[in-house]
Amino acid sequence: MTIDQLRLRGADYQTALPPRCYTDPDFLALELEKVFRRDWICIGHVADIPAAGDYITFDLPGLRVMAVRQQDGSVKVLSRVCRHRAALLGREGGGKATLFVCPYHCWTYELDGRLRGAPAMSGSSGFRREDCRLPEFRSQVWESLIFLTCSPAAEDLSASLEATRARLEPYRLSELKTAFAIEEVWNTNWKVAVENGSESYHHGGVHRQTLEPLFPTTGVRAEPGGLWYNMHAVPASIDFSFEGGQEDRPSATQLNSSLGPQQLRELLILGIYPNLVIAFAGACVTVFRFVPVNVAQTLVRATWLVPASYLELANADAVLERDRRTLQAIIAEDRASCADVQVGLSCLDAPAAGPLAPIERPIGEFGSYLRRRLCGD
Repeated sequence: MTIDQLRLRGADYQTALPPRCYTDPDFLALELEKVFRRDWICIGHVADIPAAGDYITFDLPGLRVMAVRQQDGSVKVLSRVCRHRAALLGREGGGKATLFVCPYHCWTYELDGRLRGAPAMSGSSGFRREDCRLPEFRSQVWESLIFLTCSPAAEDLSASLEATRARLEPYRLSELKTAFAIEEVWNTNWKVAVENGSESYHHGGVHRQTLEPLFPTTGVRAEPGGLWYNMHAVPASIDFSFEGGQEDRPSATQLNSSLGPQQLRELLILGIYPNLVIAFAGACVTVFRFVPVNVAQTLVRATWLVPASYLELANADAVLERDRRTLQAIIAEDRASCADVQVGLSCLDAPAAGPLAPIERPIGEFGSYLRRRLCGD
């Protein structure tokens, strides 16, 4: 698959990307260089690091970083690679620290990345303390989600997503808290997973008993996206509303008084390029992050965000466990379906560029974004 071939296909949002875009390791290498190392990547939520010294880690091929809450309350994204001989700092996943101590030779760093201690280095002509600070990556917090970019030239994230602000405002995304997260590896290319999350055409096939009865495929409404995002909505079936709730939990408007009739009667899906999909479901929100492991495997992390009052319910543990089981069931359906798609894309007779339905416009827009980043158009 050459860049010229990619440039010529699907520019009108009517066809999918060619199969080799999902199966060729060289294509993934190009994406890592021109997409993941240049654009904004979500690495977590500020609620996960509430106090000074709290940190979360994020891994991408060729990149190991951590988002660290500073003493002044700000968030910095720092390299986890020790400046001595490249051992990794911090604990996988995250934790809490007063200092970061390298497990290899005990070099010690402040929360902001400054080198504090380097045992036995006095007398070394190659050692300059001021040259040994942990690199800091450009970062930005948008609606309480933490993003990083490796590029100083990346456009301001908030400005890129400004057009979504009015549509998302009733959901109060920035006020939500993390209830739980589900993380697993899928046997599929990262783009298959992103595309699956960015369209609801598959509800009738993949989610026949979970989502289709509540949010039927026939009602899917694709909304025009922007250069950095896509969006679609799925109106609820006639007998469902998030306001209805259940006896053991408050109604959606009790949890979030800003929700109006539209928010109570639809599932709203926002895709933020390259690898983030956010599902707004009444007072609760699910953030899906898709990170390539290799060309045929993707790390999927789904974070369930809720209003703070949701976590304070007397029966919060039981309610959240039921939420977790429901989300796990939906994720399991998607995981199996995406694995099958990956197998099909690897077949000799895979469609060269499958036609897209009008309700799959977000998939076409995602393809257009990739062409722009990879081809420079």
